[in-house]
Formats: sequence, structure tokens, C-alpha cells
Amino acid sequence: MAASTSSSKWQLQAQVSTFRSLARTGFWLHSFAPPKSPNHSFRKQYTSGMYGSSGPKQPIDLYFYVPKNYDPKKRKCPVVVNFHGGGFTLGAATDDRRWAGMVLRETNAIFVSVEYRLAPEYPFPVAVEDGYEAILHLASNSDAYGIDTQKIAVTGFSAGANLTFTVPMMLHDYTERLPRASDGSKGIPSVKIISLISFYPILNFSESRTLKRTSSKRPEKCLPPTLTNMFDASYMPDEKNQSSPFASPSIAPDDILENALPTENISLYCCEWDMLYAEGLEFAERLKNLGKAVECHTIPEVCHAFDKAPNPIGIDPKAEEHYLMACKTLGRAFAE
Repeated sequence: MAASTSSSKWQLQAQVSTFRSLARTGFWLHSFAPPKSPNHSFRKQYTSGMYGSSGPKQPIDLYFYVPKNYDPKKRKCPVVVNFHGGGFTLGAATDDRRWAGMVLRETNAIFVSVEYRLAPEYPFPVAVEDGYEAILHLASNSDAYGIDTQKIAVTGFSAGANLTFTVPMMLHDYTERLPRASDGSKGIPSVKIISLISFYPILNFSESRTLKRTSSKRPEKCLPPTLTNMFDASYMPDEKNQSSPFASPSIAPDDILENALPTENISLYCCEWDMLYAEGLEFAERLKNLGKAVECHTIPEVCHAFDKAPNPIGIDPKAEEHYLMACKTLGRAFAE
């Protein structure tokens, strides 16, 4: 039995390594599509485990994209904390450079993309823990980075779009569990998340991929089982975790959603031909029923991750259209 388990883990790791190589090639091709995406301005690191997360302490990279007038000594800017996609298994913090460039042009905010640790080497909940610790690191060093800690937005794509919700939820949970000092403080910097932008999120691991796929409008356009099975085996090896609110926010208790997520400036962008389409719409409706101001946009006739296609000639114009819509939400939040 032990030998079989070891063999299965080796096979999974080999499969993941192959797809990681393919993903890197795909994003290399994607990077040639006009308009040119910006390179990151600089890179910083923090050490995991500084704020109560589990697992070994390791350096986590943060990729900064800053506006032209960036000067942390003179002014503090809003910050967009971003999480890339890839099934919690593939991808890199630099994958969303095109989105970063749009944010810089349209909002003048600082954009920080988090190189959270990937499964299967680091399964759930490591990615979520890396995310909330990244926010606390940025807030703890807000003077050095020039960040307004009361104007934080969280954005993400696919797996990262799941983190858009689960990171604020775990951050709230961590903060609530901290003891108060005699002066009433909790020993961590004050942060305020004022906007969430979530592109084609996975929101419910407790529902089978088979059901998601067969209930979609175009099952043949969905991600193949080979890929989604690899994602789930890597990130969620213990099926008991599938119902955790920090894995499946769409089935989280009402009080967690009410207290952990902002009340307004929440936007979901759901791909019509995606197996995750229905759960995105349902979650948006649930948040509305809890009193949240939510916009839910259907991106018509596109597949999951349509904006990341490995096409060096150009990207789908619907990507720029919906990126601009999302930036308007961010701009409105930062102006309040």
C-alpha cells in the first residue's frame, strides 16, 4: 500500500511538472500579443509563518508594478493585491502582467502579484495562508512601500479568483482569533479591503467536476478531466477539506461572508462556456441576498481563461473590455 501511494505521488508530480513546462511555454507565447505587457518594477520577499500560518518558513516573492509617479516618500497609493490562476498547481505571479498594466493605466494604484506556493508540494490551505500573510506584510511595511492600508483591493483569476474571497475570509478569521492587548489593539496593522475582483472563480470543491462539466452550456469547451483531476488531486488531497469555507466560499456560513467580505465594490466575471459559470452566478446572488453590492458579468461565448490563450498575434477583445470594466470598479472604490 505504501509503495502504491508513493508511486501515485510520483506520477502526480511528473504530470504536474509536464504541465508546468507547457504552461510556461503558453505564457511565453501569450506575452508577445500586442499591446506589450509591462515588466514588474521590482521584487520583494517576505517570510511565510510570520502571522500564524502552518508549514515551514520560506521566502515568498511579491512582484510590484508601480505607477509612473510612484514615490513612497511623498504619497501613499491604493494597492491591488493579485493572485494568478493555474488550479493552485501551475502558473506564476507574472502571468497577469496584462491585467497589471491595465490597472496601472486606469487607476494609478500599486499592483502587487503574490507568488504563493503551489500544490502538490504545498496543498490546501498553504495558498490561502500565503495570501493573507502577504497582505499583512504589505500593511506592516506600508511606509516603505507607499501603500494606503485603508484602500486595498484583492483580485484574481481562476484559482486566484478563489483566493480573492478566501484570503480576506482567512485574514478575518486570523484577526478575530488574536488576543487583544491592554490598549485594545491586536498587534497587527489595520487593513481595510474595499474591493474584490474575481475572474472565473472556482467556488465549491464539494461539488464534483463531473456535475460541473455536464451542467455547463458547452461541456466540450470545458477544461479536460486530465487537467482538473490533476488540480484537485494536488490541491485537495484530503477530501474532508473540500467543505472548508477557506476552500469553498460559496458554501461558507453567512456570518463569515457578512463579516469578512467588503459590503460593496465586489465584481465577478464568469465565462459562459466555463464549467464554473453556474456557481459564479449563484454565489453572486447569495452575496446580494446578504446585503452586498455585487456586480456579476457574463462574458459571452468564451471558455475558462480565455484571456490567457497562448496566441502571440493578439488577445480576445473581450478581455480588454472586461478588464476596463473591472478597473472602473476599482477606481470607484479607491475614490470613495
